[in-house]
Amino acid sequence: MRKHDLFLFWKYVAPSVFGAVIGGSFSIVDAIFIGLSGGENALAATAVTWPLVMLLQAFGFLVGSGGAVLIAQSHGAKNEKLGQRFFAQTLFLVMAWSLLLTALTFPFLRPILSVLGATEELMPVSLNYSRILTGGVFVSIFMSMCLEVIRNDGHPTLSMILMVTGLLGNILLDWVFVFLFGYGAVGAAIATVVSQTAASLLGVLYFLSPLTKLRFSAGALKPDLRMIRDILLTGLPIFGNMLSIIAMLYMHNAQSLRYAGIDGLAAYTVLSSLEALGSMFMTGIAGGVQPLSAAMYGAGDRNRQNRFGRYGYWFAFASGIVLMFFSFAMHKVIPGWMGVVSGEARTLAQEGILISAPAFLLLGVVRVAAFYYQATGNIGKASWLIYGDSFLALPLCIFTLPLWFGMNGVWMAMPLSRVLLMGLLLYFWFGSGRNRTGEVRSV
Repeated sequence: MRKHDLFLFWKYVAPSVFGAVIGGSFSIVDAIFIGLSGGENALAATAVTWPLVMLLQAFGFLVGSGGAVLIAQSHGAKNEKLGQRFFAQTLFLVMAWSLLLTALTFPFLRPILSVLGATEELMPVSLNYSRILTGGVFVSIFMSMCLEVIRNDGHPTLSMILMVTGLLGNILLDWVFVFLFGYGAVGAAIATVVSQTAASLLGVLYFLSPLTKLRFSAGALKPDLRMIRDILLTGLPIFGNMLSIIAMLYMHNAQSLRYAGIDGLAAYTVLSSLEALGSMFMTGIAGGVQPLSAAMYGAGDRNRQNRFGRYGYWFAFASGIVLMFFSFAMHKVIPGWMGVVSGEARTLAQEGILISAPAFLLLGVVRVAAFYYQATGNIGKASWLIYGDSFLALPLCIFTLPLWFGMNGVWMAMPLSRVLLMGLLLYFWFGSGRNRTGEVRSV
């Protein structure tokens, strides 16, 4: 049984990691092309838009992950009709969120970007870039939903293929629109929307195929408030996970501008790309553990549920070690990949990579724990781990450490905030409530 479970673990985790890294690479690919074509100012101008873009994507993961977990639990309980009903309500939420978010953001982009830190110098590029991505919010949310549901529907490799298709299309179209046509940041935004549309169309084909019992139905036009509530509550930890990334971007952007100006923001754009890639890698591990734990939870098999959690913890920690030493070894090279090749911005980026790299050690363990708690019905602890990051640990570190250490304090915020979150997780594992809940420890 253990060998079979280990095989099953890799069957889900390997494509989930690959797909998540590919997904996180959309913005990184854009940043590389924009940095190489437009320099540090263009890179900084697009960086201030990322919290908004990721907030829109977060709503897609809120809906997609919530629906996907409940669909996986329904499969585990052998209740396919319930899974279909959850799928229909997930589709309803995708359509509703898309219309609402477009209406609330598109007309107000200029003041939103001003709040996010876009100066008059950066505003023209920031505005044009965000207009296109905001206008394409439906395909972004729909694609996110497809990836989550297809993976939890028992086809993690197909979910990965969809993401790979989107990324390869994005790279090709970035080259065409940014370099060949000379559209700059606007071209990168167009490339992202078109490539996400292609991946979404493949998702549509999946739900029309015999590979799944999930089907588009009239139920997607008839809201069920109870099921919608369950989807949103179940998806809250993943939404919080995205919020933590958004908070990281926003707070680092603001503090980088405050302590080092445009050079600091350009340097953080390099770091944020590396951190986002590592974060998505860890999210891929957690995402692979999630459907397995959810299915075992639905089937009432606590031993296997816990076993998959333990596999996830150990793999995440080992991966963190590799990512940390990779960052150490490549800290002088990475800034050049994004066009930051000289001056103060390069020096700041190199120092920042060295100081922030230890954050990878604990990042994955905490991420796996949050997804595991979500998959096994413990939404409260999952939310504590994720929202405690966005609204407690990271703000505490990033707004106090620079008072003593300047720009180095900005870089120190990530690793030290991970230590605080790990302390909270250790309390969950070994605290007084552990024996009553029977939840998995790391060993």
